[in-house]
Amino acid sequence: MRKKVLGILLCSALALGALTGCGESDDSSRESPDASSGEVAEIPDNTVIGNAEAKDAFVIWGWDDDIKKILDGTFKEDYPEEYKRIVFVNTEGSDFYQGKLDEILNNPNSSLYPDMMGLEADYVLKYVKGDSLLPVDDLGIKQKDYGDQYSYNVDLGTNREGEVKALFWQATPGSWQLRADFCKQYLGTDDPEQLQKYHFSSWDKILDTAQKLNEDSSGKVKLLSGYTDVFRIFFNSRKTGWYDGKDKGESQSIEIDDQMKRYMDVAKEMYEEELTFDTEQWSQDWTANMVGDGRNTNAALAYTGSPWFTYRSLGGDGKEQPNPWIENTILVRGPQNFYWGGTGLAATVGCADKGLAGKIMKYFACEPESMMKISHLNSDFVNNKKVIEMLMDTAECDKLYPPAKQNFMEFYLPLADGIDTSTVTAEDKDINALWDAQVREYVQGTKDEEKAMEDFKNAVHEKYAYLTVE
Repeated sequence: MRKKVLGILLCSALALGALTGCGESDDSSRESPDASSGEVAEIPDNTVIGNAEAKDAFVIWGWDDDIKKILDGTFKEDYPEEYKRIVFVNTEGSDFYQGKLDEILNNPNSSLYPDMMGLEADYVLKYVKGDSLLPVDDLGIKQKDYGDQYSYNVDLGTNREGEVKALFWQATPGSWQLRADFCKQYLGTDDPEQLQKYHFSSWDKILDTAQKLNEDSSGKVKLLSGYTDVFRIFFNSRKTGWYDGKDKGESQSIEIDDQMKRYMDVAKEMYEEELTFDTEQWSQDWTANMVGDGRNTNAALAYTGSPWFTYRSLGGDGKEQPNPWIENTILVRGPQNFYWGGTGLAATVGCADKGLAGKIMKYFACEPESMMKISHLNSDFVNNKKVIEMLMDTAECDKLYPPAKQNFMEFYLPLADGIDTSTVTAEDKDINALWDAQVREYVQGTKDEEKAMEDFKNAVHEKYAYLTVE
């Protein structure tokens, strides 16, 4: 069992390599350059819940409270004694999670060294292919335990040697999520099949629909809040990744799939024709357009996302005004399959209790009974085909529009089967930020397409020297 440092809770800083105290009373914020804009962004201190100095403390890291909600909501009831041991470290955001995590992984004597940690799909391979994680086999988890998971999620957690090192509890097929009231008012129908067929089955129809909304509402209701809302649709339906992740060679050339070129064209048309409000995802203005009324305040008819987006994100923070998506959300597939997100759970090589790590991982990602409880707790589209089939008749989502008679689980079931993650690489999160910066310059007209792609490749090479420019 690793040593515990007494008398202090440690928080890791990004980039500077310094340590600072953490907690609500500490206002010593840190700053780091934002990868996409070059601006300096404030980095919050970690929130640590639990006694990290206890002899039997078991530390779990995450960038938000999704993991903790399940620990508090259902795991606590089923395993009260084990729950008492858990210390949860929330880094309060995903953009700087890796920096904080990498620093603490290099400090195994820290009281906050993680026994387990959450990992996003955009960078899970960075850790799965490294030497900081244990194979799940070492935790007592065998292939039969995760045999009903969607294969794409298993692939994301598997290294080149075939060792599974991370297991996901969610599947994350994507959809277009529409406000039914605006659909009836401006598109003349609230029928999902009609909406899909006439408005969302191709990009030409999507752009035509965006034009119609903009004109008919005098610019108060737009199809999307910003063009970046469609990024995941193109990015996660590519045939080629940023480079060939299967190649074990040290030098690999940077690739730009045709889907990403198509994304540039769609984004530029949306920007030049003012078909969106030109907001960035997760910004204050982006959230405001989610709850606008389309008359006095701007509003977006559609957002794109996965099941977690439907139940967790639609409607903003819900604090200042009613959520207009409650019983008002229609789901459509759109022109192509895509996915977005998902959290893998992994145990570190320094894990203090492999038995408890295995118990938690099985609870989240393997056992049908507990996965059903998780879905009932937060509407998760859990990563188990048999459980989804059992949930189809009982699962409820209060966002869905009753007249459409859509079944949340049934809608996403075939979309989850079609997910392909063969283009995922370990560097995706950072490379995506560099791509976003160049696309922004292209759509605003400060660079042509050729220059934007050239500068993108050079920026990637500068950050990752082993990725080369042809």
